[in-house]
Amino acid sequence: MGPNVGIFNLPAKKTCTPTHWCLKGKNGKPACYALRNNFQFPSVIAAAKERLRLSRRNDFVNLMAQEINQKKIEFFRWHSSGDFYSESYVQKVSDIVAACPDTLFRTTTRRRDLTAPIVKLAQLPNIIVRESLDDERPTPEMGLPFAAIGHLDIVKQGNSYECQNLCPKCDYHCWKEPTDMHFQEH
Repeated sequence: MGPNVGIFNLPAKKTCTPTHWCLKGKNGKPACYALRNNFQFPSVIAAAKERLRLSRRNDFVNLMAQEINQKKIEFFRWHSSGDFYSESYVQKVSDIVAACPDTLFRTTTRRRDLTAPIVKLAQLPNIIVRESLDDERPTPEMGLPFAAIGHLDIVKQGNSYECQNLCPKCDYHCWKEPTDMHFQEH
């Protein structure tokens, strides 16, 4: 993602609402990248579990805001793995985003059950929240921009931006513009 990007990941299966596509893909293996490759290393799994524990602490907002502001992080990605897991956690993320006005944040979510607090979070000026779409959830329902796999009809019908996962090369477009985006399934 680039040298100026902070990332906060959580355990995918404990916090997300995965579809069959996420868990089994088309060939019986997880299509969700958070359930394969380097995300399956024991140290990565342990770090995500530790972040989940940290996110439940009362001082989480202060710790995160202080860290982000002290390091002058320009761009921050919530949940390359994992997702919002409760309304109170969404509020904590909102408080962190509000306390770090010089940082641009982005995230994707599958948590339609938390639509109201997530939409409220998305109204902050320095975060872009996208709804994650796949074969089993091909249509957005949250009133947010979307992030989708490239072969979906909604991508073919519109003007979504193709993410190449080369953030410095595209000048961090996904953090700066609330455009719909898509990516190729890999």
